[in-house]
Amino acid sequence: MLYEAILSNFEKDLNEIKSKSNSILEEAHSVYELCNDVLGILKKSAETNSFKNKAEEIHFFKNVKVEPMKYLVYYTEVRFCELRMPKIGPKHQLQFLEEQLNKVNSFFNKYTEFLIYMEEGYTHLDKHYFTRKNTNNFPTIKSYPYFKDQKFNTSHDEILAKIKGFGLYVPYLIKKKKELQTTDNQARNNTLKWTGTYASFIELIYGCQVMGYFNHGILDIKTILQELGQFLDVPKGNPSRTYNEIKNRKSTRIKFFEEAGKKLLDKMDREDGIEE
Repeated sequence: MLYEAILSNFEKDLNEIKSKSNSILEEAHSVYELCNDVLGILKKSAETNSFKNKAEEIHFFKNVKVEPMKYLVYYTEVRFCELRMPKIGPKHQLQFLEEQLNKVNSFFNKYTEFLIYMEEGYTHLDKHYFTRKNTNNFPTIKSYPYFKDQKFNTSHDEILAKIKGFGLYVPYLIKKKKELQTTDNQARNNTLKWTGTYASFIELIYGCQVMGYFNHGILDIKTILQELGQFLDVPKGNPSRTYNEIKNRKSTRIKFFEEAGKKLLDKMDREDGIEE
């Protein structure tokens, strides 16, 4: 009954966080703290209240601890994905998501036999997998620094939590992939084209980049040129060579900006009826 009450309160708090969070990162941070708090409570309970028998110990590590643990794994991965995924470029973002899916598959492949054991509902090895007596007889996974304690870990309870956590992580990754693929397809169908010279494009991008107009100036020029060039269907060129040619101009080096400024002023004067 004690553990049921703890898990019931955990589920209520979890649902409340999900409903009130303004972003997935905010949600991940809050749930991460919640899971650590609940696991701390469970750890203290496991240390102070001895299990009546092996069946009770197995139930605790197989069914109770795994609930907050799986969400700790899931939201740790989500937070990593949200923070580390490339900030621009569908191609690079999709590649990153593929790498994350490959990581999950590699983990599942590593523990195929245990995964089959759990999916088939077997129980004959539960005393080896989910009691602390046999902790040292099996290699444990090296993943997150949560509660590495012989009094609170069995050989496979964390592996089970990671299986379940990755089970939540995969749909999240697939959803992000679909969203990016849709965005990428829409960008490819864009009808906006660059019809100026390649040198003018380079001058424009370098000028905007030095002003910090793209992502507050934190993006490198190569990424900006690649993404906007693709979006505007700019013919391929050599940006470094073109930039050097711009710097080495005999007359004005910022020809595009000066001509654009002059033509914009002329347009404003004509609209306002000002004669030259």
